Amino acid sequence: MENSSNKKISSSKLEETLTSTFPRICSDCGKLTNKQFFLTNPVLQSTTLKSFLKDTSKSYVMAKLTIEEFYEGEMYLIFAVKDAITIGSILLTIDDSAIRENASKGILDNDCTDAFKEFSNQVCGMLDNELRPKLPKPIHLKLTSTVLITHENTTTVLSEEAVNEECLILTATMRILGFDDGQFILSVSKLIGEEFFCEVIEEDNKQFKGTILAVDDSKTDLRITRKLLSSEYKVLVTDNPNNALSMLQKERIDLVLMDIYMSGIDGIALCERIKRNAMSHAIPIIMCSSSPTQDNVIKAIRAGAVDFLVKPFTRGKLIEKINKHLINNNVLLNSL
Repeated sequence: MENSSNKKISSSKLEETLTSTFPRICSDCGKLTNKQFFLTNPVLQSTTLKSFLKDTSKSYVMAKLTIEEFYEGEMYLIFAVKDAITIGSILLTIDDSAIRENASKGILDNDCTDAFKEFSNQVCGMLDNELRPKLPKPIHLKLTSTVLITHENTTTVLSEEAVNEECLILTATMRILGFDDGQFILSVSKLIGEEFFCEVIEEDNKQFKGTILAVDDSKTDLRITRKLLSSEYKVLVTDNPNNALSMLQKERIDLVLMDIYMSGIDGIALCERIKRNAMSHAIPIIMCSSSPTQDNVIKAIRAGAVDFLVKPFTRGKLIEKINKHLINNNVLLNSL
Protein backbone atom coordinates (compact mmCIF):
# COMPACT_ATOMS: atom_id res chain seq x y z
CA MET A 1 0.00 0.00 0.00
CA GLU A 2 1.41 3.40 -0.96
CA ASN A 3 0.93 6.37 1.32
CA SER A 4 2.43 9.81 0.97
CA SER A 5 3.24 9.86 4.68
CA ASN A 6 5.25 6.63 4.44
CA LYS A 7 8.95 7.48 4.45
CA LYS A 8 11.50 5.22 2.83
CA ILE A 9 14.51 4.67 5.03
CA SER A 10 18.12 3.73 4.63
CA SER A 11 19.19 0.10 4.92
CA SER A 12 19.77 -1.10 8.47
CA LYS A 13 20.77 -4.11 10.55
CA LEU A 14 17.12 -4.41 11.59
CA GLU A 15 15.90 -4.75 8.00
CA GLU A 16 18.66 -7.24 7.21
CA THR A 17 17.85 -9.29 10.31
CA LEU A 18 14.08 -9.33 9.75
CA THR A 19 14.39 -10.37 6.10
CA SER A 20 16.88 -13.07 7.12
CA THR A 21 14.00 -14.76 8.98
CA PHE A 22 12.02 -15.19 5.74
CA PRO A 23 13.57 -18.52 4.63
CA ARG A 24 12.66 -20.11 7.97
CA ILE A 25 9.15 -18.61 7.91
CA CYS A 26 8.56 -19.77 4.32
CA SER A 27 9.83 -23.28 5.05
CA ASP A 28 7.88 -23.72 8.29
CA CYS A 29 4.69 -22.08 6.95
CA GLY A 30 4.91 -24.37 3.92
CA LYS A 31 4.94 -27.39 6.23
CA LEU A 32 2.18 -25.92 8.39
CA THR A 33 -0.16 -25.19 5.49
CA ASN A 34 0.98 -28.02 3.22
CA LYS A 35 1.24 -25.38 0.49
CA GLN A 36 4.18 -23.70 -1.19
CA PHE A 37 4.69 -20.46 0.71
CA PHE A 38 6.85 -17.52 -0.46
CA LEU A 39 7.76 -14.07 0.88
CA THR A 40 9.38 -11.70 -1.63
CA ASN A 41 10.05 -8.01 -2.35
CA PRO A 42 10.46 -6.76 1.24
CA VAL A 43 10.18 -3.00 1.82
CA LEU A 44 10.85 -1.29 5.16
CA GLN A 45 9.15 2.08 5.69
CA SER A 46 8.73 4.55 8.51
CA THR A 47 5.17 5.65 9.28
CA THR A 48 2.47 5.33 11.94
CA LEU A 49 -0.23 2.68 12.15
CA LYS A 50 -2.78 5.49 11.85
CA SER A 51 -1.25 6.66 8.57
CA PHE A 52 -0.78 3.11 7.35
CA LEU A 53 -4.50 2.42 7.67
CA LYS A 54 -5.74 5.90 6.73
CA ASP A 55 -6.09 5.67 2.95
CA THR A 56 -7.51 2.20 2.61
CA SER A 57 -10.92 0.59 2.81
CA LYS A 58 -9.39 -2.75 3.80
CA SER A 59 -9.90 -4.45 7.13
CA TYR A 60 -7.07 -6.32 8.83
CA VAL A 61 -6.46 -8.99 11.41
CA MET A 62 -3.69 -7.93 13.75
CA ALA A 63 -1.71 -10.29 15.96
CA LYS A 64 -0.04 -8.59 18.92
CA LEU A 65 3.36 -10.03 19.87
CA THR A 66 4.71 -8.93 23.24
CA ILE A 67 8.50 -8.42 23.41
CA GLU A 68 10.04 -9.58 26.69
CA GLU A 69 13.38 -10.11 28.47
CA PHE A 70 15.99 -7.40 27.73
CA TYR A 71 13.86 -5.54 25.18
CA GLU A 72 10.36 -4.40 26.07
CA GLY A 73 7.53 -3.47 23.73
CA GLU A 74 5.29 -4.93 21.06
CA MET A 75 5.40 -6.17 17.49
CA TYR A 76 2.36 -6.58 15.28
CA LEU A 77 1.75 -9.14 12.55
CA ILE A 78 -0.84 -7.65 10.21
CA PHE A 79 -2.80 -9.44 7.47
CA ALA A 80 -5.65 -8.27 5.26
CA VAL A 81 -8.86 -10.07 6.23
CA LYS A 82 -8.95 -11.97 2.92
CA ASP A 83 -5.41 -13.27 3.59
CA ALA A 84 -6.34 -14.24 7.16
CA ILE A 85 -9.38 -16.13 5.81
CA THR A 86 -7.20 -17.90 3.24
CA ILE A 87 -4.62 -18.96 5.83
CA GLY A 88 -7.13 -19.97 8.49
CA SER A 89 -9.23 -21.94 5.99
CA ILE A 90 -6.18 -23.78 4.67
CA LEU A 91 -5.38 -24.91 8.22
CA LEU A 92 -9.00 -26.11 8.52
CA THR A 93 -8.38 -28.17 5.32
CA ILE A 94 -11.31 -26.57 3.51
CA ASP A 95 -11.52 -27.15 -0.24
CA ASP A 96 -9.45 -24.61 -2.21
CA SER A 97 -12.39 -23.36 -4.28
CA ALA A 98 -14.44 -22.75 -1.11
CA ILE A 99 -11.48 -20.91 0.43
CA ARG A 100 -11.25 -18.58 -2.56
CA GLU A 101 -14.99 -17.92 -2.42
CA ASN A 102 -14.96 -17.20 1.33
CA ALA A 103 -11.96 -14.90 0.91
CA SER A 104 -13.69 -12.93 -1.85
CA LYS A 105 -16.77 -12.51 0.35
CA GLY A 106 -14.76 -11.62 3.47
CA ILE A 107 -16.32 -14.42 5.54
CA LEU A 108 -14.23 -14.74 8.73
CA ASP A 109 -16.07 -17.08 11.09
CA ASN A 110 -15.02 -18.22 14.56
CA ASP A 111 -13.36 -21.46 13.39
CA CYS A 112 -11.32 -19.56 10.80
CA THR A 113 -10.37 -16.93 13.39
CA ASP A 114 -9.14 -19.63 15.78
CA ALA A 115 -7.14 -21.29 13.01
CA PHE A 116 -5.55 -17.99 12.02
CA LYS A 117 -4.69 -17.36 15.68
CA GLU A 118 -2.86 -20.69 15.74
CA PHE A 119 -1.00 -19.71 12.56
CA SER A 120 0.01 -16.38 14.17
CA ASN A 121 1.22 -18.24 17.25
CA GLN A 122 3.36 -20.49 15.07
CA VAL A 123 4.85 -17.52 13.18
CA CYS A 124 5.54 -15.85 16.54
CA GLY A 125 7.53 -18.93 17.55
CA MET A 126 9.42 -18.88 14.25
CA LEU A 127 10.37 -15.22 14.72
CA ASP A 128 11.36 -15.88 18.32
CA ASN A 129 13.65 -18.76 17.34
CA GLU A 130 15.19 -16.78 14.48
CA LEU A 131 15.71 -13.47 16.28
CA ARG A 132 17.02 -14.84 19.56
CA PRO A 133 20.52 -15.82 18.31
CA LYS A 134 20.77 -12.79 15.98
CA LEU A 135 20.14 -9.96 18.46
CA PRO A 136 22.88 -8.81 20.84
CA LYS A 137 20.60 -9.03 23.91
CA PRO A 138 18.08 -11.72 25.04
CA ILE A 139 14.60 -11.53 23.49
CA HIS A 140 11.40 -13.51 23.83
CA LEU A 141 8.21 -13.05 21.79
CA LYS A 142 4.79 -14.31 22.78
CA LEU A 143 1.41 -13.94 21.11
CA THR A 144 -0.99 -12.08 23.40
CA SER A 145 -4.00 -11.37 21.16
CA THR A 146 -5.45 -11.32 17.65
CA VAL A 147 -8.07 -8.74 16.73
CA LEU A 148 -10.00 -7.49 13.72
CA ILE A 149 -8.96 -3.94 12.97
CA THR A 150 -10.36 -1.32 10.62
CA HIS A 151 -9.71 2.36 10.05
CA GLU A 152 -12.82 3.14 12.12
CA ASN A 153 -11.95 1.06 15.21
CA THR A 154 -8.17 1.57 15.25
CA THR A 155 -8.21 4.01 18.16
CA THR A 156 -10.50 1.78 20.25
CA VAL A 157 -8.50 -1.41 19.64
CA LEU A 158 -5.11 0.26 20.14
CA SER A 159 -4.02 3.05 22.45
CA GLU A 160 -3.63 6.56 21.08
CA GLU A 161 0.10 6.31 21.70
CA ALA A 162 0.36 3.05 19.74
CA VAL A 163 -1.47 4.35 16.65
CA ASN A 164 0.42 7.65 16.56
CA GLU A 165 3.90 6.40 17.42
CA GLU A 166 6.38 6.24 14.56
CA CYS A 167 6.77 2.63 13.44
CA LEU A 168 8.99 0.62 11.16
CA ILE A 169 6.68 -1.42 8.95
CA LEU A 170 8.11 -4.24 6.86
CA THR A 171 5.86 -5.37 4.02
CA ALA A 172 6.51 -8.32 1.73
CA THR A 173 4.56 -9.98 -1.05
CA MET A 174 3.06 -13.21 0.32
CA ARG A 175 2.38 -15.95 -2.18
CA ILE A 176 0.59 -19.18 -1.30
CA LEU A 177 0.52 -21.35 -4.40
CA GLY A 178 -2.97 -21.56 -5.87
CA PHE A 179 -4.24 -18.34 -4.28
CA ASP A 180 -4.08 -14.62 -4.97
CA ASP A 181 -0.98 -12.82 -3.73
CA GLY A 182 -1.32 -11.04 -0.40
CA GLN A 183 0.87 -9.09 1.99
CA PHE A 184 2.89 -10.16 5.02
CA ILE A 185 3.19 -7.11 7.29
CA LEU A 186 5.35 -6.80 10.40
CA SER A 187 5.30 -3.60 12.48
CA VAL A 188 7.52 -2.54 15.38
CA SER A 189 7.95 0.78 17.16
CA LYS A 190 10.86 2.72 15.63
CA LEU A 191 12.33 3.27 19.09
CA ILE A 192 12.25 -0.46 19.87
CA GLY A 193 13.49 -1.41 16.40
CA GLU A 194 16.46 0.92 16.75
CA GLU A 195 17.18 -0.42 20.22
CA PHE A 196 17.74 -3.96 18.90
CA PHE A 197 21.13 -3.04 17.45
CA CYS A 198 21.69 0.37 19.11
CA GLU A 199 21.39 1.95 15.66
CA VAL A 200 19.74 5.06 14.30
CA ILE A 201 17.52 4.12 11.37
CA GLU A 202 17.40 7.23 9.24
CA GLU A 203 14.93 8.33 6.63
CA ASP A 204 16.54 8.93 3.24
CA ASN A 205 17.91 12.48 3.06
CA LYS A 206 16.66 13.46 6.54
CA GLN A 207 18.53 16.41 8.05
CA PHE A 208 19.19 16.34 11.81
CA LYS A 209 20.05 19.35 13.96
CA GLY A 210 22.92 17.42 15.51
CA THR A 211 24.03 14.11 17.00
CA ILE A 212 23.45 13.43 20.69
CA LEU A 213 25.03 10.62 22.69
CA ALA A 214 22.92 9.64 25.73
CA VAL A 215 24.72 7.64 28.43
CA ASP A 216 22.56 6.13 31.16
CA ASP A 217 22.40 2.71 32.82
CA SER A 218 18.58 2.95 32.87
CA LYS A 219 17.06 1.52 29.68
CA THR A 220 13.79 3.25 30.54
CA ASP A 221 15.43 6.66 30.76
CA LEU A 222 17.26 6.06 27.49
CA ARG A 223 13.97 5.22 25.78
CA ILE A 224 12.41 8.41 27.14
CA THR A 225 15.36 10.49 25.95
CA ARG A 226 15.23 9.00 22.45
CA LYS A 227 11.49 9.54 22.28
CA LEU A 228 11.86 13.20 23.27
CA LEU A 229 14.68 13.96 20.85
CA SER A 230 14.62 11.59 17.87
CA SER A 231 12.34 13.74 15.70
CA GLU A 232 14.98 16.50 15.57
CA TYR A 233 18.30 14.92 16.50
CA LYS A 234 20.23 11.81 15.66
CA VAL A 235 20.31 10.08 19.04
CA LEU A 236 22.84 7.39 19.91
CA VAL A 237 22.51 5.63 23.26
CA THR A 238 24.46 3.29 25.49
CA ASP A 239 23.56 1.80 28.87
CA ASN A 240 27.22 0.85 29.43
CA PRO A 241 29.36 3.84 30.47
CA ASN A 242 32.50 2.00 29.39
CA ASN A 243 31.24 2.05 25.78
CA ALA A 244 30.86 5.82 25.71
CA LEU A 245 34.51 6.64 25.01
CA SER A 246 34.74 4.18 22.11
CA MET A 247 31.52 5.60 20.63
CA LEU A 248 32.94 9.10 20.88
CA GLN A 249 35.97 7.92 18.87
CA LYS A 250 33.88 6.23 16.18
CA GLU A 251 31.00 8.69 15.73
CA ARG A 252 30.78 12.43 15.17
CA ILE A 253 29.07 13.46 18.41
CA ASP A 254 27.92 17.06 18.97
CA LEU A 255 26.79 16.75 22.59
CA VAL A 256 26.73 14.17 25.41
CA LEU A 257 23.76 13.81 27.77
CA MET A 258 24.87 11.72 30.74
CA ASP A 259 23.41 10.48 34.01
CA ILE A 260 25.49 11.21 37.08
CA TYR A 261 24.76 7.96 38.99
CA MET A 262 25.70 4.83 37.04
CA SER A 263 27.02 1.41 38.01
CA GLY A 264 30.68 0.69 37.31
CA ILE A 265 31.84 4.22 36.55
CA ASP A 266 29.81 7.24 37.59
CA GLY A 267 29.06 10.20 35.37
CA ILE A 268 31.54 12.54 37.02
CA ALA A 269 34.47 10.14 36.54
CA LEU A 270 33.41 9.47 32.94
CA CYS A 271 33.06 13.20 32.28
CA GLU A 272 36.64 13.69 33.49
CA ARG A 273 37.89 10.92 31.20
CA ILE A 274 36.09 12.41 28.20
CA LYS A 275 37.59 15.84 28.91
CA ARG A 276 41.11 14.39 29.22
CA ASN A 277 40.85 12.78 25.77
CA ALA A 278 42.18 14.98 22.98
CA MET A 279 39.53 13.74 20.50
CA SER A 280 36.53 14.42 22.75
CA HIS A 281 37.51 17.18 25.19
CA ALA A 282 35.65 19.91 23.24
CA ILE A 283 32.30 18.07 23.16
CA PRO A 284 29.79 19.71 25.56
CA ILE A 285 28.45 17.42 28.29
CA ILE A 286 25.13 17.94 30.07
CA MET A 287 24.88 15.93 33.29
CA CYS A 288 21.52 14.88 34.71
CA SER A 289 20.08 13.14 37.75
CA SER A 290 16.76 12.41 39.40
CA SER A 291 18.23 13.09 42.87
CA PRO A 292 21.05 15.63 42.55
CA THR A 293 22.92 17.14 45.45
CA GLN A 294 24.57 20.55 45.43
CA ASP A 295 27.93 18.87 45.97
CA ASN A 296 27.50 16.62 42.90
CA VAL A 297 26.34 19.50 40.71
CA ILE A 298 29.52 21.40 41.67
CA LYS A 299 31.66 18.29 41.03
CA ALA A 300 30.03 17.80 37.60
CA ILE A 301 30.79 21.38 36.55
CA ARG A 302 34.35 21.09 37.83
CA ALA A 303 34.74 17.83 35.88
CA GLY A 304 33.91 19.69 32.67
CA ALA A 305 30.13 19.52 32.30
CA VAL A 306 28.59 22.63 30.73
CA ASP A 307 25.16 22.23 32.32
CA PHE A 308 22.97 20.16 34.62
CA LEU A 309 19.40 18.88 34.25
CA VAL A 310 17.11 17.42 36.90
CA LYS A 311 15.03 14.38 35.91
CA PRO A 312 12.31 14.09 34.88
CA PHE A 313 12.79 16.83 32.34
CA THR A 314 10.30 18.08 29.78
CA ARG A 315 10.99 17.95 26.07
CA GLY A 316 10.99 21.75 25.92
CA LYS A 317 13.54 22.12 28.72
CA LEU A 318 15.79 19.40 27.30
CA ILE A 319 15.79 20.88 23.80
CA GLU A 320 16.34 24.40 25.19
CA LYS A 321 19.49 23.24 27.00
CA ILE A 322 20.78 21.22 24.05
CA ASN A 323 20.22 24.02 21.53
CA LYS A 324 21.97 26.54 23.80
CA HIS A 325 25.16 24.50 23.88
CA LEU A 326 25.05 23.43 20.24
CA ILE A 327 24.79 27.11 19.33
CA ASN A 328 27.73 27.88 21.61
CA ASN A 329 29.72 25.22 19.73
CA ASN A 330 28.63 26.65 16.34
CA VAL A 331 26.65 23.48 15.48
CA LEU A 332 23.25 25.15 15.01
CA LEU A 333 24.23 28.58 13.74
CA ASN A 334 23.49 27.67 10.13
CA SER A 335 20.21 25.87 10.78
CA LEU A 336 18.32 28.21 13.14
